[in-house]
Amino acid sequence: MEKKYLPSVLTNYPIFGLGYRSYWKLGNIVQAEVSKEYSLNVMLAQQSAREIERTKRSFKEVIESASESAQKVGLTRPWGSDGDHLRNEKEVTIAAESGCTHFTYDLSDALNKNKKDLIDKIKLFYDLTCQLRGKENFTSEISLDETESITDLKYVSDLMDELKNKRIEITEIAPHFPGYFEKAIDYYYKTENNKRIKDLKDFTNYLEEITKLSRRYGFKISVHSGSDKFSIYPIIAKVLKKDFHLKTAGTWYLEELKIVAKYDLDLFNEIYKVSYENYNMAKATYHITCNTGNIPDIHNTDSQTMVSLLESNAGNDDLRQLLHVTYGTILTSPDLSKRMESVLKVNITDYNKVLKAHIVRHVTDFL
Repeated sequence: MEKKYLPSVLTNYPIFGLGYRSYWKLGNIVQAEVSKEYSLNVMLAQQSAREIERTKRSFKEVIESASESAQKVGLTRPWGSDGDHLRNEKEVTIAAESGCTHFTYDLSDALNKNKKDLIDKIKLFYDLTCQLRGKENFTSEISLDETESITDLKYVSDLMDELKNKRIEITEIAPHFPGYFEKAIDYYYKTENNKRIKDLKDFTNYLEEITKLSRRYGFKISVHSGSDKFSIYPIIAKVLKKDFHLKTAGTWYLEELKIVAKYDLDLFNEIYKVSYENYNMAKATYHITCNTGNIPDIHNTDSQTMVSLLESNAGNDDLRQLLHVTYGTILTSPDLSKRMESVLKVNITDYNKVLKAHIVRHVTDFL
């Protein structure tokens, strides 16, 4: 692989994380094309340690897919590779040895302990990454988002002071914002009478305040679970300007399922059946409020209606969430995954059009 098609350390913002889970690379190629056409700064390879486990891929395979996709479309502008939500030294080591250029440290287990334990874990991960990559050859991020409560701004300020004293250079922070960033659906603030309320006031106020901190301490703000959060994109663009990292991933898979539903409804019904059977196990590590009782009887649904049910922000959110979190079961099924890949390849023109439109929808507010 030529050096110009290998991952780089990204220092120009905004950055868009375009994680792609399917092993067949087709969507990765479309992502590279969009990145080239719109001159985007992208993490063309982005995968969390949890996603690596569920898809039975490796960080190396994810990076190779992105590199091959970049080469295929002639994407010569720099792109990065994010080892996302790394939970321990082993995962940090594998990500570094595989060629990741951005390291997202998952601190969930330390956040419930005292601050010393948290600082010690950050230092452990950061020092290890420096040792493996060299201090100038990576960017780093601390994930504070997977907690039960909103990230306290005083906590962030104190944390950055202590990290500075220990000469730990953190590039980005992912806070837990007000409201809900559930998988596969838009942002909402709260629920009332079983209805999601999209009040943006508290999110906007919090973003404005943490932006002040980020500029004082020199870190960028990372927004996790950013797929399909269309209602907050204009706010991010207005408040953060270009100083952000927006991570998206799983809903590219849902766009692929739309193609399957359109051209091979029987296969889609099989995928749904297996996904439904594995849903309770798959949802364990995700914060979602999917109510399977709200999903219509898909076996009496035609292709056109099914595609409309899968539409982002216009379809059935519960169906989308169920399919979203069970991706690992389908992508590791030798039979279902191969048949799904075949449908996408046969209908590649329509597939490329649908996926490109969905990707562009995620970046339009920032162009």
